[in-house]
Amino acid sequence: MTGFGATLLAVLLGALVLAARAAPAEVDASAAVMPGMRVLRGEPEAVVRALLDEKVLLMDGAGEVVRAYVLFDRPLDRVFELLADTDRQGEFRSELEDLATVAKLPDGHVDEYHIRILFVEVGYRLRYRLDPERKQIRWELDPSFENPMRRVEGSWELFAMEPTRTLGRLSTLVNVGDELPGFLQDQLTRTTLPRTLERCRRWVNADGAAP
Repeated sequence: MTGFGATLLAVLLGALVLAARAAPAEVDASAAVMPGMRVLRGEPEAVVRALLDEKVLLMDGAGEVVRAYVLFDRPLDRVFELLADTDRQGEFRSELEDLATVAKLPDGHVDEYHIRILFVEVGYRLRYRLDPERKQIRWELDPSFENPMRRVEGSWELFAMEPTRTLGRLSTLVNVGDELPGFLQDQLTRTTLPRTLERCRRWVNADGAAP
């Protein structure tokens, strides 16, 4: 674990112990930590340790929605700016055959994707909503387009860890339809997503340079 990781873990565990021992009037433990640290205080210690070691962590859990955490070595505003530039995803997502922004909207945009899934090329459109104030990015299938996918949606929520580091919390759900059984979709997601997120993390850390 790096010096930053050890310090962060000590802060998180120290804040938890302090909050448990002190009366609410005596201490506000949340005031002593950055927003990203407050988010991680809601997770088990084993999860925090694994994230600090690996920098990308896929969370266990049942259901279609997959959650993950990513630690970026870039300031909050810059991470949001890079991730919001969604038509650059091809720079770190090797599975994309083609990607282009087809519409600009007041609160976001629409991107058209062409992706190969088990030797079959699939085209679909995602509607992105950007919230620069809250540092959130949300997406779903564009309802005005005849998408072959049954359901695709997700979000990035970004939190400052310190001036030069950012915590990303990802939620994603992909259902391509009856052509691919649910258990196989989940297996593919959980196999490919960690690699994609690691390449994304390196791309962001390199300030948008190809990993």
